[in-house]
Amino acid sequence: MKQAGKRWCAGLLAAAAALLALCAGTVRLVDPFFHYHPPDPEGEVWFDQRAQGAGLLRSQSYETVLMGSSLAANYRPFWFDVFYETSTVKVTFPNGGFREFGTALDYAYDCQDVKRVIFGLDPNLLARSPEEEPEELPEYLYDKNPWNDGQYLLNKDAAFRSVYTVLKKGRGQTQPLQDAFVWDGNVFFSRELALAGYERPEPTGETAAAATFLENSRANLKEVTGWLEAHPDTDFIFFFSPYSILFWDKMERLGQTEAMFTMLEDTVQTLLAYDNAELQFFMADREIMTNLDNYADHIHIAGRVTYRLAQAMPTGQYRLSRETYREVLDGLREFVINYDYDSIWEPG
Repeated sequence: MKQAGKRWCAGLLAAAAALLALCAGTVRLVDPFFHYHPPDPEGEVWFDQRAQGAGLLRSQSYETVLMGSSLAANYRPFWFDVFYETSTVKVTFPNGGFREFGTALDYAYDCQDVKRVIFGLDPNLLARSPEEEPEELPEYLYDKNPWNDGQYLLNKDAAFRSVYTVLKKGRGQTQPLQDAFVWDGNVFFSRELALAGYERPEPTGETAAAATFLENSRANLKEVTGWLEAHPDTDFIFFFSPYSILFWDKMERLGQTEAMFTMLEDTVQTLLAYDNAELQFFMADREIMTNLDNYADHIHIAGRVTYRLAQAMPTGQYRLSRETYREVLDGLREFVINYDYDSIWEPG
């Protein structure tokens, strides 16, 4: 009986070891997160921006890092290659937190000589409490320590993703590197969809304090100014995506318009104090923001618009300076405060 029990235990251990070896071998061979080999620029399976972002930063050659939330996802890296005469890698995290962007940026500096960072500064995320940031980044992928690779090789999710990748590639369901995590081809952008995707809040009848968002935004900005101070030789270009007029309708009905402008002004003043910071303020483009055919909801904009904005960045058309920012913000404030929001829902 003892011998049989020993053989059973030995067999069980051998089977477990074989399964672990099979898992590790499959993940190592397929490498769905590009930890060991670069992605095929002609076609890969893209499914996890946080996990695969590390592989992009590790495997690509670049001088410029394009980074941001889902609002930055519809920018193609090669646009910036052309407009700035550079080489670009894109890493975007939906609903991203500033700490995880900082982790990714630190890793980019470990991997390449970064000369420029183009970062989508999302006011919604700026106003969010740092305590509400997601904790989804697989940080063990964002380092060069080989001793923690076991978390990848013996990872159930990575194993499932390996099988998923093989199946998708077998069906030819891949996208080129330049379209990684671009989603504007999967949805339509129209006035009807923008309105359907917007839940109009009931008016609160109250006005929020001007400093409502400042505690959170200043805490988040500490992460951003830390980048500026740690890398004084890097050019940081921060762009503010053009939220639609529906966003300002929301602010008006919640009584938060002045609080939002207070936060924006404080953010602009803070960043303009740094010589290596440049601000591209797309939020004041009235033609874009009032044309709801550009939107999928109240903030997400079509790729055809992001192309125009990327092309305009080097020209300085949208650039804020210490001399111009107040005029731009005051003009936007006057426009949105006096806008006839109810007319948006009128027929025709």
